[in-house]
Amino acid sequence: MISRYKFLLLEQARSPLIAPTLRARIEEGVKRLNSERPLNPKALAKLRRLLIVEYIYNTNAIEGNTLTLRETRLVLEEGITIAGKPLRDHLEARNHLEALKYVEELSRRRIREFDLLKIHHLVMMGIPEARPGEYRREQVYIGGSSHIPPPPSEVPKLIGRFLRWLNGTIESEELHPVELAAVAHAYLTAIHPFLDGNGRVARLLMNILLMRYGYPLTVIRKERRREYYKALEEADRGRAKPIVNFVARAVDESLTLYLGSVTGMLPLSVVAKKLGMSVDYLGQLARKGYIRATKLAGRWYIPEDEFERLRKQ
Repeated sequence: MISRYKFLLLEQARSPLIAPTLRARIEEGVKRLNSERPLNPKALAKLRRLLIVEYIYNTNAIEGNTLTLRETRLVLEEGITIAGKPLRDHLEARNHLEALKYVEELSRRRIREFDLLKIHHLVMMGIPEARPGEYRREQVYIGGSSHIPPPPSEVPKLIGRFLRWLNGTIESEELHPVELAAVAHAYLTAIHPFLDGNGRVARLLMNILLMRYGYPLTVIRKERRREYYKALEEADRGRAKPIVNFVARAVDESLTLYLGSVTGMLPLSVVAKKLGMSVDYLGQLARKGYIRATKLAGRWYIPEDEFERLRKQ
């Protein structure tokens, strides 16, 4: 019976799930971002281009894509084919551009089964072994995980149940938007409806929900893969808090990046020198979410107002 799956306990998740300090920082960030709208169009367009490349690189790299950040940018912006890299890696990068356009449209309406299948089709287009736009037809196992996804015969029913929960929770507003996005991401990943591309579809769904409430595109970074998978393992057992707080830190980073485009940003190395601290120490604080910081093109940055706060401490 479907009810035996522990991940279904995610349906019972209720606020508050985000750590109080982190939630307050996110809500303050959204408030400040909204007060600054409309943002400078040129600065916003440039930031968005950078963030899209960051998103596509990281979401694919998590799953084993071998393109570097620079190579991903060349493939997306210059149409260059990288010598020695598999065709599939190029397709995964290009496909995500189309998927992101569709995601923006979905952020404004109710999510249907067709939409999940369409996202999967867009992400896996040209990769026949992934069966784009189709549910899996065989039992799958996840390497390194104790979670065994449901058999293929139960996938359609579980997706139906998931969508009823998702759209019902959106209407009832029982969860904070970031909590909803994180729990929905984990729930879909646990069902594992596709032969390949489950994580990528779930991260796009997460962003659909965040954009619905005015949050910027949020990146889950490759270097945090171990922590990410550990949080998903907890969610497979019905425990929502770890994945919610993991996603909340990623959302906080994206908000920091957008706000920094208004207030100005300083490289972490510059901040360390000005404060007389080590770059490693500040980097550790940034990774743990103890200070407002964000990563772009492989470098950590701190907003100027956060630097002032640290300087006065």
